[in-house]
Amino acid sequence: MKVNFIVIGAAKSATTSLCNGLSLHPDICFSNPKEPQFFSNPDWRLKIENYHSHFKNDAKLYGEGSTNYTKLPLYNKNIPIDIYDYNSDMKFIYIIRHPIDRIVSHYIHAFNRGYETTDINTAINNNPHFLNLSKYYFQLHSYIEVFGRENVKLLFFDDFVNNPQKVLNDVYSFLNIDSMVIDKKNLNENKSFNKRVVHYKYDAPDTLIKKIKKIFIILNQNFITSKKIAEKPVISIKNKEMLIKALQEDIYNIEKLTNRDLSHWLKIN
Repeated sequence: MKVNFIVIGAAKSATTSLCNGLSLHPDICFSNPKEPQFFSNPDWRLKIENYHSHFKNDAKLYGEGSTNYTKLPLYNKNIPIDIYDYNSDMKFIYIIRHPIDRIVSHYIHAFNRGYETTDINTAINNNPHFLNLSKYYFQLHSYIEVFGRENVKLLFFDDFVNNPQKVLNDVYSFLNIDSMVIDKKNLNENKSFNKRVVHYKYDAPDTLIKKIKKIFIILNQNFITSKKIAEKPVISIKNKEMLIKALQEDIYNIEKLTNRDLSHWLKIN
């Protein structure tokens, strides 16, 4: 078997809900975990059997959803070429949202997980990662160059939220499988502000005591593992202006790529 398609991002743009919807299709076996991040490692060629072990069932198509594949300049910078070496017929799905909204959601997740400890405006100014992940064309264009535009499906977060069935049908067509009706309740849309998350230090417990503690934390909804954001953070006007200016060319390129008016992404308010 070989993996046939990958949901490559964008992070904090409903990729989890999209992957959940795709995983319900009988022709698709989705990876467990959802984000194996396999091609983020330069030595992936030595571990292909381990990669394939994440796919438990026989199916027509195999897919995964590693958003780290569109997080330049972090991780393996040759990911598109490496994936081409693995499967030259790979298809990609990339769902994007208003870049400022994505940054806010990204920050909330990073803060709740313990990666960020400062306020959102300080974090934006100190960490270019927030901006870079909202440069969608910058993250995507190498996939188009290597695999061709016809093998890259670009979706919009708002379309998926407003009509998930229509978007899923579009993806089914892209993957050349029959459409099927999905119960919206099964998508479990990933709402970062209200979603309970565990501090990153509990990600890989290396002792029995730490493993038991992690289970207790997950089960006990009142257990506090780190400081949580009480209110949705607000980006200052000055920082919004800075972000929009930095994103302007990238947004124009996405407009050309999709033939879609994204002028509202360039407005400060």
